[in-house]
Amino acid sequence: MFNIKLSPFLKNIVTTTITSFITIISMIFIMRFLARGLGPEEFGAYSLARRIISNIIPLATLSIDLALVRYIAMTNKKRLQGSYVVSSIISTGTVLVMLLIIAVSASKQLSFLIFHSNEYLKLYYASLFMLGGYGIFIIAYAFFRGMQKFNAANSLQLCLIAVIPLIVSYNFAYKKNSSLIMFLMGLALYLSIIPLVLIIKKTKLPGLSDVISSIKTLLKYSLPRVPAGFFLAGLLTLGPLLAGLILGLEEAGYFVVGQSVFRIMESAIVGFGLVALPKVSQLLAENNTEFLKSKIEDILIMIFQLGLFVTIHIFIWSKEIVLVWLGSEYIDAVPVMKIIILSLGPYLGYVILRSIVDAIEVKAINTFNLSISLVIAAVTSIIFIYTGFGIIGLAIGTTTGFVILGIMTCFYLLKRYKISFDNFMLPWVILLNTLFACSVILIKQFIDPFLNQSNILIVGFFIEGILFLCYLYFFHKKKIRWFSELKKRIFC
Repeated sequence: MFNIKLSPFLKNIVTTTITSFITIISMIFIMRFLARGLGPEEFGAYSLARRIISNIIPLATLSIDLALVRYIAMTNKKRLQGSYVVSSIISTGTVLVMLLIIAVSASKQLSFLIFHSNEYLKLYYASLFMLGGYGIFIIAYAFFRGMQKFNAANSLQLCLIAVIPLIVSYNFAYKKNSSLIMFLMGLALYLSIIPLVLIIKKTKLPGLSDVISSIKTLLKYSLPRVPAGFFLAGLLTLGPLLAGLILGLEEAGYFVVGQSVFRIMESAIVGFGLVALPKVSQLLAENNTEFLKSKIEDILIMIFQLGLFVTIHIFIWSKEIVLVWLGSEYIDAVPVMKIIILSLGPYLGYVILRSIVDAIEVKAINTFNLSISLVIAAVTSIIFIYTGFGIIGLAIGTTTGFVILGIMTCFYLLKRYKISFDNFMLPWVILLNTLFACSVILIKQFIDPFLNQSNILIVGFFIEGILFLCYLYFFHKKKIRWFSELKKRIFC
């Protein structure tokens, strides 16, 4: 009998992933309470304000959280850690104060521009208040990640992002006062001051020269990464935006449905990136190059071997997924979803690998890759849509962009660490996936006349489970290194 005993690294990934799932579930209920309590107009204003805050956060914080995680993880000197924390507070605080001065001085004009009415001026001010709270939260959260204290980081996220906002939305939604709700949620974020003060007290206060040097180091790393969030948002919104402008809102809705599987799958693996950034940074600082190379090679092989399986089989069952999930009225979304799913593997590869790239490279490689991918996606989409392909052309354009993004991210690591394709087992993996795919298609055609869509999907779930176990057994028999290492980290 095997006893399950996760390694510290894997345990951090699992707990962080669970935290992300709980946060997502909490947000679903928050939206439900607020949508019902506030009413369509007030809820629309609140949602718009939250979206603007989410989009402006990378700019307002200069993406300093990525830099703080990396450089905290790369040193065990308390004086240097204190210098990075103080430098982050000064840098973020300066930008936030400048933004708030501009936003307050032009409050009526900007409020009218955002909400098309000055009735939501209080909501506008509450949003600015929340923005300051986010700045404090991000620094405290980034410090805990950099120190690899994930229990503290996850507790902070659960408390301030999931639990308190859920309580606020449940108790105050019926008051139909979006500005009050925004203020209270923002006030919760300011509780991050407590751990931040404790962090500063435990570290040695740096001198002025240390702070100036740390600010230069952090900004050199973080500033080129600021556009990355906007470029990724552009890749995700390009299709729906062009569909809405050129083809109509219905087609835009189909596009959003097609992309929804991206967000669902991303939530299952986001924990890896949050944990990998500080861990890889630590290994880099320790000059553990060969060990790091072997782990990156294992991750690349795992992404290819598992990503190919997941992409093929979600593609096969995409019609049933859409019909059971959203209903027969969304049948026209299936072709779009099928095309977009072809880029699921490359996209998930990017999500997993971006933190590794950020950890090992000061240059903003991800920002560059995202910019190239966005340009290619935009050009391809426009060419296809104006040659008569309609929404299918937009799907092809978006898929092309994400495939390029995944390839460029993998290629950078392959080139950086001189990793060969010998251990990827390309012929075996392609052969197995071809056999599995043909088997599923034949079984699906056989059972289709006898079962409704829901039952077909249930049967499909069990079939896929059996095939996946067979796939893993193949890796076990072939002694694939990433699979052997994973077993060691789970079982003792």
